[in-house]
Amino acid sequence: MKTFRLALLSLLLAPLAACGGSPENLAKDVQAAFEKGDMDAALKLADLDTTPAQLRFFYLDGVHDCGQPDITCTATLAPLDDAFKKRLESLGPQGLESVAVPEGVILVEQKSADGKSSGKLRMPYAKVGGNYRIVAQRYTAAKLSEMRAQTNEQLLQQMLAGGIYDSEKGERSTTWKDTATALPADGGEPGQSLVKTSTALYAAANANDPDAAVKSGDGFAAMVFADKDYEGKPVPLAVRKSKMRAQAYRFLHDVKVSGGWIRGNEAIVLVDAKDGAGWVSRGALFMTKSDGGWSVAGKETVDYPM
Repeated sequence: MKTFRLALLSLLLAPLAACGGSPENLAKDVQAAFEKGDMDAALKLADLDTTPAQLRFFYLDGVHDCGQPDITCTATLAPLDDAFKKRLESLGPQGLESVAVPEGVILVEQKSADGKSSGKLRMPYAKVGGNYRIVAQRYTAAKLSEMRAQTNEQLLQQMLAGGIYDSEKGERSTTWKDTATALPADGGEPGQSLVKTSTALYAAANANDPDAAVKSGDGFAAMVFADKDYEGKPVPLAVRKSKMRAQAYRFLHDVKVSGGWIRGNEAIVLVDAKDGAGWVSRGALFMTKSDGGWSVAGKETVDYPM
């Protein structure tokens, strides 16, 4: 079981539409959706149109986790303390703004049956449009303009400036591209592999077919959606489908490659694509080759609404 992603979910999650007219009713709505692992119910509580795909994944992944028989989740009201307020205020320089002024927090606590793992999710709430809703941050208009203006070449330079990890030297190198070979416009083998795999994985996600996802050629999908866990125990199909529904927001589709570079079993390709939320997702992807297949190992991208 994974720990809740506190910073991402609590800081960027878009407003959830609660049915009740009080904080207590909102907490009950959240409790019901999470403890049942009911994604349809959870999505009916949510207005996620302005939320990045990664955050939509985190939200549904939390619902998935809480729906497992060996995990207990409880939603309660909590005060908006000074530490949380400061964390929200610190997002201003990052180009984020509050949807509404928070009045308190809904705390979702997650515990495993064996007591070996736990997690907490804090979601601020406010009264919006006459009802209490979960609220958080959204990108400012200026931040969206900034991201739209960034070119893929600029994103590539940011990736290179941050350094590519050299496993032999045990350090990050900013000269990776200096010793790499340019790829053709379609990205050569790694680029073609990315297009083929992402197309197959997106089709599997649309069909909610974990078996097809495992066969897509994506190493991550083969591991995450396998019909057996790490101990070799069968994983119920319903659990695999639930996990896949959440992960689907992270899958790229309509991928177009516009070149890249390769050095041994490593490559960087420039892409223009869409993510599972239908947003533009573009920039530089760092790929590695293992067991004959290419997979994405890092990225420097921007994601914004069409």
